Amino acid sequence: MASELGDFLRARRDRAQPSDLGLMSGGTRRVAGLRRDELALLAGVSSDYYTRIEQGRVRPSQQVLAALARVLRLDGTEREHLLRLAQRSAHMIIRRRPREVVAAGTLDLLSRLDDLPAIVLGRALDALAWTPLGAALLALSDDGERNMARRIFLLPETRQLYPNWDAVAAELVAHLRRLSAARETHGELAELIDELTVASGEFAALWSRHDVTAGVTRRKTFRHRLAGTFELEPDVLTLTRDEQTLCIYRAVPDSPGVDALALLNTLVASGLAGTNQRPADIGTDVTG
Repeated sequence: MASELGDFLRARRDRAQPSDLGLMSGGTRRVAGLRRDELALLAGVSSDYYTRIEQGRVRPSQQVLAALARVLRLDGTEREHLLRLAQRSAHMIIRRRPREVVAAGTLDLLSRLDDLPAIVLGRALDALAWTPLGAALLALSDDGERNMARRIFLLPETRQLYPNWDAVAAELVAHLRRLSAARETHGELAELIDELTVASGEFAALWSRHDVTAGVTRRKTFRHRLAGTFELEPDVLTLTRDEQTLCIYRAVPDSPGVDALALLNTLVASGLAGTNQRPADIGTDVTG
């Protein structure tokens, strides 16, 4: 699949001097310039992911584009051109990519959980739907970042939500590692992993450990700006047909979590929680 972005990157690969980048040059090389796998390695992404960038099959993040521009030693004009081509390619990909939807039955179940924080996660850990209390707990909104991995590693306010952020981050990466093997043909998941590997040194370090876990399994401690510090127990239901999961948080009886959820419920009912208070619509488009 040809793309103008891919043509530009290939032309700049051909122009690059491997010796300037510490790579072997001379008669033993079969191609001029950089090979795809060499550029991918130097930019900190997988060879498969970079190949899909050239083919116009994924939307590279700003961090990935910056890494490619750095390795290819693009000047200011070329960098601007690269960003414009990537933006145009992204619009084409969004039009091609099918929307990830939440089944009506799942939304009906979610509507019966209004007194609990609950969230439906998609194949690549995008928040597709949530209860009002889920929005209040996790600061979710229709126009905010919905991907839970990006939120954990790229949003400072999410880091502040978890006093034991290191453990939460490690568990999430181990879960992604397991998903990446189970869903190896799912391009959005591979795209997310490569993006975070470039954007977050902490993610890259955790990813290199190859730890694996079955998902959100441990009791979570929250430090909420309105409800204080408390623990909640996660229950995770796998929605096999759609490769989605429903995560429900409940308070341990007689714990501070009971009072915290009661307070959040009151704030939601009074409109003071400051977050989106409705589940996402059926057919929510999370592609862009």
